[in-house]
Amino acid sequence: MKNDFNNKQKLIFRMLSDSIIVGTLAGLLSVFYRFLISKMDLSRKFLYSNFDFKSVFILIILAVIISFIISKLLKWAPLSGGSGIPQIRGEILGKFKMQEWPTITSKIFGGGLGNLMGFSLGREGPSIQMGGAIGKFAGKILKRPPDEIKYMITAGAAAGLAAAFNAPVAGCIFAIEELHKTYSKYVLLPAFIASIIANYISFVLMGAETSFSFAVTKSLPMNLEWIVILIGILTGLIGCFYNVMIVKSQNLFRKIDSNFLKYGLLMGVTIIIGFSFFEVTGGGHGLLEEMAVNRFAVKYLLAILIAKLFYTTFCYGSGVQGGIFLPVLVIGGCCGALVFAVLEKFIILDTYFINFVILGMGGILASVVRSPILSVILVSEMTSTFEHLIALSIVVLVSYFVAEFLKVEPIYETLFERQLIDKNLLVPNERDLGNYSILEYSMVDGLDVIGKKLREIKFPKHILIISIERDGKEFVPNADDEILLGDKITVLMNAEDALEIDEYLKNE
Repeated sequence: MKNDFNNKQKLIFRMLSDSIIVGTLAGLLSVFYRFLISKMDLSRKFLYSNFDFKSVFILIILAVIISFIISKLLKWAPLSGGSGIPQIRGEILGKFKMQEWPTITSKIFGGGLGNLMGFSLGREGPSIQMGGAIGKFAGKILKRPPDEIKYMITAGAAAGLAAAFNAPVAGCIFAIEELHKTYSKYVLLPAFIASIIANYISFVLMGAETSFSFAVTKSLPMNLEWIVILIGILTGLIGCFYNVMIVKSQNLFRKIDSNFLKYGLLMGVTIIIGFSFFEVTGGGHGLLEEMAVNRFAVKYLLAILIAKLFYTTFCYGSGVQGGIFLPVLVIGGCCGALVFAVLEKFIILDTYFINFVILGMGGILASVVRSPILSVILVSEMTSTFEHLIALSIVVLVSYFVAEFLKVEPIYETLFERQLIDKNLLVPNERDLGNYSILEYSMVDGLDVIGKKLREIKFPKHILIISIERDGKEFVPNADDEILLGDKITVLMNAEDALEIDEYLKNE
């Protein structure tokens, strides 16, 4: 028993040092990527500044070159396409095998060049995947066991999000709510430490500022809280439509067998959008900042909402490198601003405009990603706004339940399941991370295993229950021990069975 305690202490301190290393490396990568994207934003403005034969010709040549580079990068690193968040979850569950440096290289160059052209994709997904990749690389260099490497991947992913948005708590919540979907100190501690370190790196190199410059100065009065429900309903509906459109866009591009036609379509639409509606190109950080300062007309807001919604889903469906968080936040901000523009004709709301924009951002995230706590914390940290947590929580919950009522799957769950269909992405039997996984699960109400002895439980795959933690005490169970509500169990399984066990013990 004393030996087990000493081993646990060594593990905790080893995780501390590993998390500092991972947080530092992931923070540096994320900051570099932010810097690169900011430079690409400036260059893109120059490219689309004049609509003449010379400018169009240059863009066409550039489009051909960039299409060639992106296609080669995606062939070299197949798991580097899209946001990278489903790939990180698949890596943790033993379904994918991410090649660290090809993935990082592809994300940096592919994402940067795509942003230069004007793809409506964000920086947070690539930052998350690059963070996870550098965590995996560090774990292999330090010769950590497979289960610890997976915690380092999680820590790196959390650190990537933290540095991308200067939101360390959100990075930690992301690891729990989106990647592992269960609480564990072995997930929480490394993710929290790495997120803090990465955020510190970001503050040192990029300045100690929040992701957005606007913030709530005055909370909505209680007699106007009903407005929050309206924003929640609207963002819930728009978020569901967004998720459906991403799937339809993916289906469209999958039907195109020729890379020439695929990238020709993508680049052709991008160049047209760049000259006709430049504001909706890129991730949209500057657009959201401008929206918060200048109150756009209703027609212009509708134009941004529709264009951003269709153009973002179109770009993501192509499979190029880039995330969806930032474009989604722009769409949410538009929803909030639209509700404000309509209601201000009947109610005096002048001092609460920013509230509407921020509430829309939180609502759309909850609908699209279906992670309510992450939505509240991330938007609060990005805007340094904790003045209206009640209103933000309400809009997030309303939007969440609207999406659940409409039975539209969370976007990352959908993307993950669609990637599992692609046999080329799945890991072979021999893996660098070894052939087993160690995961923790909290026993919640509704699970079939509650109240049953271990010998009575028919798990979908063979597993070994390493330990059960109950009322703060941990013990090694035998076949006659029961699993009780509130228990935390640690299981050992074949890595290839991790997804099935994960679904069974979470009742998904």
